Amino acid sequence: MSFENYLIQKKYSASTVNNYDRDRIHFINWIEEEGIEAERFNYNELLEYIRYCYAAGITNGRLQMILGVIRHYCQYLISEGKRSDNPAAGLFIKGLVRKLPTNLLSMEELEELYRQYCIQLKEDVSKKIMLGLLIYQGIAVSELIRLKAHHFRMKDCKVFIKGTKRSNERLLDLHVSQVLMLQKYLDSNPYKDGYLFVEAKKTPVSEKNVNNRLAYMFKLLRQLNSRLISAKQIRNSVITHWLRHYNMRQVQYMAGHKYVSSTERYQVNNLEDLASELAHHHPMK
Repeated sequence: MSFENYLIQKKYSASTVNNYDRDRIHFINWIEEEGIEAERFNYNELLEYIRYCYAAGITNGRLQMILGVIRHYCQYLISEGKRSDNPAAGLFIKGLVRKLPTNLLSMEELEELYRQYCIQLKEDVSKKIMLGLLIYQGIAVSELIRLKAHHFRMKDCKVFIKGTKRSNERLLDLHVSQVLMLQKYLDSNPYKDGYLFVEAKKTPVSEKNVNNRLAYMFKLLRQLNSRLISAKQIRNSVITHWLRHYNMRQVQYMAGHKYVSSTERYQVNNLEDLASELAHHHPMK
């Protein structure tokens, strides 16, 4: 059964069916461009779509209507046995929806963590390199997992971060403190033809392998700074720091954001306003 026939069975008028299908197609086009399957999108990805619509100038009232269509669409998919949940169930827009960066660390705190961790000689060099990439290049864990030796251009002291359907590629400068350690690791790395931080026997990429190593590293790092929470917190902090020193478009490139609206939410001068806004306007379940 098609979505249109599903709505007809629900006794909706022909004009309503057409309007609902138009909104559904808009949503489907967006998630397909983001590399997300209609049967697999989740609550957080739905919020990203709402942010995208808001950045495009769609009003809150219109967004409320679109969310209603998405709820119907999810129920249709459930009825067809194509998914078992409805991420839009009970989600209503009362105001601007934004995921606010919180618990930010200063760049001074992050660099001190890096220095202290690097002098712990008993620790695995690869973990120190991963930490440096999180702090100085602000890369996401999913990007860290995919890094290979050839992505590092040591003659130019740069690292290439490959783009995905959800992020843009970029070429970033290496910090001076990273270069020597990286060069030695690359020269001795036994996995030169594979992923840099995953053993050859673990390929295709084992996300669990890298995440387990990061979890152990963060356990030690919290002994140096109890405010440290996660790699996502580091990335949020780094992007916020960049915005103090570079313009919006530069930071959008450095962060690999597809949409400038994703970068805008990190603006320090907006954080207090956003916090207040989020306290008064939020999704209601």
